[in-house]
Amino acid sequence: MLEKILNRRNIERAIKAVERNHGAGGVDDRQSDELRPFVNASCQSLVNRVREGGYQPSPVRKVEIPKDTGGVRMLGIPTVLDRMLQQAIYQVLSPIYEEAFDKHSYGFRPRKNAHQAVFTAQGYLNEGNSWIIELDLEKFFDKVNHQKLMHLLSQKVKDKSTLLLINSYLKTGIMEGGVVSQRIEGTPQGSPLSPLLSNIMLHELDQELNKRGHKFVRYADDCSIYVKSKKSAIRVAKSITKFIECNLLLKVNREKTKISRAHESYLLGFSFYQTKGRYEIRISPKSVNRVKAKCKLITRSSDPKSETVKLTKLDSIIRGWVNYFKIANAKSIMEKLDEMIRTRLRISTWRRWKRIGTKITNLLKLGIEKSRAYMWGNTSKGACRVAHSPILKRTLEIKYFRKRGYIGFYNYWQAERQPLLF
Repeated sequence: MLEKILNRRNIERAIKAVERNHGAGGVDDRQSDELRPFVNASCQSLVNRVREGGYQPSPVRKVEIPKDTGGVRMLGIPTVLDRMLQQAIYQVLSPIYEEAFDKHSYGFRPRKNAHQAVFTAQGYLNEGNSWIIELDLEKFFDKVNHQKLMHLLSQKVKDKSTLLLINSYLKTGIMEGGVVSQRIEGTPQGSPLSPLLSNIMLHELDQELNKRGHKFVRYADDCSIYVKSKKSAIRVAKSITKFIECNLLLKVNREKTKISRAHESYLLGFSFYQTKGRYEIRISPKSVNRVKAKCKLITRSSDPKSETVKLTKLDSIIRGWVNYFKIANAKSIMEKLDEMIRTRLRISTWRRWKRIGTKITNLLKLGIEKSRAYMWGNTSKGACRVAHSPILKRTLEIKYFRKRGYIGFYNYWQAERQPLLF
């Protein structure tokens, strides 16, 4: 197996994947565009070191990212060379494990995605499984037991050299502030191999849930189980928690693990609501609040960036967000988000005009009669009140911002929804 990993064609594919992802540099500061020249110059010596067991991975660079729910998520950024080797391992192992992985596992897998998981959950709800156990694995990527994971790997991977290479990556130290600390558990997010290892680790959970006949969806360490009654939900939550902690040696966060109904649930940013006897998909309030916060940050009046720059940033965020949430019924949400953005843009525009003369001139250009332009140009009302006034709502309206490059949530959502209706 190690020879397949080190095959030049496989290495070339791995190089292309690292270059395509444009990830940040590791502890050596080497960037993805520097990888190919380095490998071309030292490929044979690198392959020999790996083959002979003399290759030692570099420590990963520790990066902490704030979570929306509080606390931080730890990422471990490997060097580009280690990312290439991990990608090469992934390319050989992934097809082997894909044959065994469960169809209800949707995270980090070829031809699987979050939308499929949400549609599957919707199907369970409409079958009458309206009580949901939302499992929360405490710091999953930081708590994976190395011994347990290596045991699971050894059941399919018989090549000891490959197992030793993977084990060396599991035990790679973490560098923070120039100091390297050794790792005895966990597989930090940020490496090409960790998503596959997480699915290998949790495959036993999938098998157990199937064995018990449960309806479930899992996306990496996010797992929701769907049952028909509250009594069943309490029983299943208790027994599955025991299985995870005793058999997988992982920790279940009892405070965040919850039993909920469809409208209270949270699955990959989505939730559900019932109408005419059916459950439909909606965007969760948490997801809406998050995108609001991002848009508010970009449209701050105190930000000196030009309107063009702000609208370009907004467009990038809105396009990606709508593309992800296009499967939800969200017409009113999209319209409300657009109205919020337009109000904030009006505030920024009014403040940018600053001088009374500038305000009057611009209002006249927008077609406001002279007397009203003078009246509003001289108003002592604050920018927020003026932004909500009929005068700006009539002039700085949808068509005005559309001409300046603001497409908006609703227009993108409507365009993305068209293929879904057929």
